[in-house]
Amino acid sequence: MAVVLGACLCGGITFEVSGSPEAVLQCYCNHCQKNAGGPFQIVAKYDKDLVNIKTGTDLLKHYVLTDTQSGYPKHKVFCSACGCTVWTVPMRHGDVYRIVRVTLLEDGLKKFKPDKVLFEERKLDE
Repeated sequence: MAVVLGACLCGGITFEVSGSPEAVLQCYCNHCQKNAGGPFQIVAKYDKDLVNIKTGTDLLKHYVLTDTQSGYPKHKVFCSACGCTVWTVPMRHGDVYRIVRVTLLEDGLKKFKPDKVLFEERKLDE
């Protein structure tokens, strides 16, 4: 996979991801459920050097979550104009990865299929 473009809800922040993600995750943790407004969120794990902000750097804001299962904080990076979370930085690994919401990437749900499920025990009963 070459370069895929992405944007927040209002389009104020645009970015691109290069290459293939290390993993595509379907996550049922409480934070992903709340952030997605649904039972899970699908995200792609990229090395931070493969995520390039094109426009809207001035709109980026951070919110730090400290109530994590790992005990390490997670930085939610979001657009200050529309409130859309663009990616998460899991500090368990230091400032190394960007966990990008695939729904913000062009044809993201078609291009990025989950290869791992996290917190499946929190999945809703069918």
